[in-house]
Amino acid sequence: MHADVTALKQEKNPVPGGEEWMLEGCRAAGGLKRDFLNKNSEPETFKNFDGDHACSVRDDEFQFQGLWHTVTARQLVEAKLLDMKTIEQLRLGLKTIEEVQKTLSKFLTKATSIAGLYLESTKEKISFSSAAKKIIIDKMMAVAFLEAQAATGFIIDPLSGQTYSVEDAVLKGVVDPEFKIRLLEAEKAALGYPCSSKVLSVFQAMENRMVDRQRGKHILEVQIASGGVIDPTRGIRVPPEIALQLGLLNNAILQFLHEPSSNSRVFPNPNNKQALYYSELLRMCVFDVDSQCFLFPFGEKNISNLNVAKTHRISVVDTRTGAELTAYEAFQRALIEKSTYLELSGQQYQWKEATFYESYGQPCRMLTDAKTGLQFSISKAIEQGTIDKAAIKKYQEGLLTLTELADSLLSRLVPKKDVHSPIAGYWLTSSGERISVLKASRRNLVDRITALRCLEAQVSTGGIIDPLTGKRYRVAEALHRGLVDEGFAQQLRQCELVVTGVSHPVTNKVMSVVETVAANIISKDMGIRCLEFQYLTGGLMEPQAQSRLSIEEALQVGIIDVFIATKLKDQKSYIRNILCPQTKRKLTYKEALEKADFDFHTGLKLLEVSEPLMTGISSLYYSS
Repeated sequence: MHADVTALKQEKNPVPGGEEWMLEGCRAAGGLKRDFLNKNSEPETFKNFDGDHACSVRDDEFQFQGLWHTVTARQLVEAKLLDMKTIEQLRLGLKTIEEVQKTLSKFLTKATSIAGLYLESTKEKISFSSAAKKIIIDKMMAVAFLEAQAATGFIIDPLSGQTYSVEDAVLKGVVDPEFKIRLLEAEKAALGYPCSSKVLSVFQAMENRMVDRQRGKHILEVQIASGGVIDPTRGIRVPPEIALQLGLLNNAILQFLHEPSSNSRVFPNPNNKQALYYSELLRMCVFDVDSQCFLFPFGEKNISNLNVAKTHRISVVDTRTGAELTAYEAFQRALIEKSTYLELSGQQYQWKEATFYESYGQPCRMLTDAKTGLQFSISKAIEQGTIDKAAIKKYQEGLLTLTELADSLLSRLVPKKDVHSPIAGYWLTSSGERISVLKASRRNLVDRITALRCLEAQVSTGGIIDPLTGKRYRVAEALHRGLVDEGFAQQLRQCELVVTGVSHPVTNKVMSVVETVAANIISKDMGIRCLEFQYLTGGLMEPQAQSRLSIEEALQVGIIDVFIATKLKDQKSYIRNILCPQTKRKLTYKEALEKADFDFHTGLKLLEVSEPLMTGISSLYYSS
């Protein structure tokens, strides 16, 4: 199948001490190097050209609640959060201020940082301050997370969902008074850094040497992860691309924000203290229905982790009832709003609709996910009953989003398990992306020897596997499709003879593995290795046959001899030639199979792998 048409639709280390992550390096600077803020008084009306019509918005025309004070419609238009079409709808009474306020809540009033911990063992929630008092986490870790809250606008009480300024949070007993000085300093990242008669944003303060550059980058990463860069003058959050236009950010910082050589990971994972970006921690969080805020799951269950064996991760909890749900389940039960559902679902999948063409030229409409690589044929889904025609019609009429359509399909899927599956590929812990053995090798996620052994096992049991579709291919076709490179292909052609068989030059009879080894057509080690792969995945295979045989049956038909039979049964003789991508321990192929997970989509076994923590910038330019 060839993807000839562009997508049609798309929706939108040791850990440093907690005190090191930001803000301690803030200092006053004696004067501005650049004038970031416009000194001139603003005109009474703001002109915005929408199409051919010049529109104006008066200062007092519409007002909304910002992070700490009211913000005018004109300011929101300036920040490109409101367009003139919405202004006209407000004027005509087609929309209310409350409706627009709700739509923009992520940028105006919503608490978007991590509010506290979700204790997996008891299904209770707890604030970072209380967790430190109960010695669940250490004080410095609690301070780091509380500073992140202050730097993004509010201190959050996870029990009620209420938000407070630092001063009020201390008065209400939400945070410990001993943290007050640190948190007031952190709060300047949201309220602005006073300078003469102005207040400066984090980036502006960095440029004027009021904030250490490294700490400033950490703050900006937190703000962007939590909804946007804070404009302290207007009292709103703005997306990064708008922040660039408003002078709240520059391209260099934004481009390298998640490049460790430029901006290191400093936030500790409360479960294992591994240093991560704040955005990575947020993706692990669950949304609490009760308090309407994000909580970090604390415990050994890892309830919110991605798992290829399941269609959806747990991303919503109801601490009142103890329910742990996927975003789609919570939305179906009306526990969360549609905007929250789409946001949570978008963390796992990014669906688009595309048209592919079959080899015979027939168009095929597909649902494809940019993050995991999953693909579903819409016509086949209708045939199989995983999508009904009514849902397709609603989607076409705009009554159903593409995310809802895809989630509806996924919720009806019955997870598959192919018990004869070799290791078909790898899946990335961070995104759930399925990648081929070759791609894992090219990304330096696995070593070349491990990759070769996994490919040999695939060839020995029927062909090279595309983990996205589950389809198998002969070595030549796999090379053409980019599933192996020429180096691998040369080494695998001999291995392929075990499955395809070799005809005897005199009798024309297909030779068994024992006979091909005796005739020096394939090496003894390779022959035994290929038979071991077959035995471990469900049974030995006769050349040119797909049925599986037990060792006893294989002995009877002459595929193997007693020596090989004995060796296959002796698990102690298995060679450790597979490097575990997680632990870096050497494993036998049997042990690797036991560690692998069944992919719910293809039913094939995939090994989990984590992206290496890069120390250079080469990863920005290398494409696999």
